[in-house]
Amino acid sequence: MGKVINHEEITVEDIVKSLNPAVYNPETGESASFALIHAEGGPMRYFVNGQDPMPTSGALLEDGDIVELPSIYHIKDFRVIKSGDEPGKLTVTYEA
Repeated sequence: MGKVINHEEITVEDIVKSLNPAVYNPETGESASFALIHAEGGPMRYFVNGQDPMPTSGALLEDGDIVELPSIYHIKDFRVIKSGDEPGKLTVTYEA
């Protein structure tokens, strides 16, 4: 594991969301090279190739799941959307 450099929380609803570049790649300081995502709440769908998921397509992410993004490329290309009735929440920890 690397040094933790930042974190963010994202509420996931009906609009596709990505991770915040100002948080994982700030103008000053270190850029992230790894991200750990914890999921809470309703089901979500995601892709790590820059493609937008839909409520019925993409990898399923459910309450309690953890996703590891092993590079800045995966971090930049992560996209997520709500897949059920309830919104989801992501807690993302970034490491250098």
